[in-house]
Amino acid sequence: MAALPETAAGPHPPTAAAPAAAGGLLDWVTALDYAARLTAAGDAIAALVRDTEPRMPVFRNRAYPLSPLPLFLREEAAARAGHHLEAYVRLLGKVAVLYRDDPEVRQWYGLPHAADVLVEAERRAGRQDEPAEIGVCRLDGYAEQDGEGLRLLENNADAPAGTLFTPRIHRTVGAVLDAAGIPLPAHAAASAPRDDALLDALGPGLADARRQGRTPVVAVLQPRRAANRESHETAGVLRALGIDAFVADPREVTAVRGRARAGGRGIDACWNKVNTVAWQQLAHDDPDLCHRWAAVLRDTDLHHVNSFLARYVCESKLTLALVQEPRFADRFTAGEHDLVAGLLPWSRKVHDGLAGRMLEDQHAYVLKEPYDIRGDGVTVGRAVGRSTWAAAVARAVAGQGVAQQYVAPAAYPVLRTDGPPRVTAMPVSLDTYVLRGRVAFHGSKASLQPRVNIFQGGRKLAVHVTADAAATGGHG
Repeated sequence: MAALPETAAGPHPPTAAAPAAAGGLLDWVTALDYAARLTAAGDAIAALVRDTEPRMPVFRNRAYPLSPLPLFLREEAAARAGHHLEAYVRLLGKVAVLYRDDPEVRQWYGLPHAADVLVEAERRAGRQDEPAEIGVCRLDGYAEQDGEGLRLLENNADAPAGTLFTPRIHRTVGAVLDAAGIPLPAHAAASAPRDDALLDALGPGLADARRQGRTPVVAVLQPRRAANRESHETAGVLRALGIDAFVADPREVTAVRGRARAGGRGIDACWNKVNTVAWQQLAHDDPDLCHRWAAVLRDTDLHHVNSFLARYVCESKLTLALVQEPRFADRFTAGEHDLVAGLLPWSRKVHDGLAGRMLEDQHAYVLKEPYDIRGDGVTVGRAVGRSTWAAAVARAVAGQGVAQQYVAPAAYPVLRTDGPPRVTAMPVSLDTYVLRGRVAFHGSKASLQPRVNIFQGGRKLAVHVTADAAATGGHG
């Protein structure tokens, strides 16, 4: 495998991206067919969106206009990409184990003491394999503008949003299209969206309760008065499936006589919806929080999704750089290096030697904080002025930021119904949910802003993987 170019100023992105793992992801034949038919329907489509939304289950925490045109993917290409994504999640699990067992890797990350307290508690509990498995992972990427190969931009392995609302967006769009007399073609069975997909990750923690003949209890964790709609809706879906589920404050979780308890109730599993940024703030405000949680992890059999090892290591943008860091190249196999070259853009931890190159070639880079939410910690070089970029580079040098090669996303037709119906080509993301190592379904975001994010003026799209038979046999 060829090494990335090096200069006196430090490593820098190659002029051309490595071959992508899967090309031609977008199903343009179906997309353009549906775009034409929806546009021809005119104002009736906007009326159907307005009429259908109130009848469907809640599918968003934040308001954004719904596009009734899904992002269509080709089944064969999506399956091929999924194979690589599942292998990448296994690689993330390997990185987590490296962090746990390799002092040099641990020092390179430089995580706070609180992180090591929690990771060590998991290790002492004998959870040797469990922490390396990422129960819920969302891999956010782009279909590249040139060739539509998939490029992963970041890993979400702490508390990924959308495990419930992403399938619901798909169902809502399907209902609009049914009402319009333009039903969706068959969806590829392997990645069909499911409201109950989260059970795949929680299941191991519920097995003991069922074996003992009692109703499993699940806590969805979010701070009091900060829980979002998806958390409450998730608890409701679990209750409908026969699971005793409720939303609880993570600061109230304790270990009592060998069982985890929250709100005065014993719990078997928890879906910790507190992202790493918010968790670090909770730990700062309550210095005893991590020690209480260490006791829970060490002294009970609570199934905690995701493990703190995954939340601190696999979530970190630094992991994008570690798997490409020359000093750690011998930790990975040739196949793993090839996987990384095919999926990830060039990424490095920022240091003084790299800063000069980044200032000189501002347009070629994106800067990322190790942990961020809502895109607030991302600075796109070509989208800001020189003084803003210089300040971002300085912060990255001081704060272990990550430099990543800029990837131009493919644009896709978005049907706008927040006014007279019209089609606008927008850059889109392709986000893949991998639960317990298997691709579950896909989501997407669309935006005209430099950061394709709901909180940066974007919107979500349904993603529909067109079954090959439907793609070749026409549409209803």
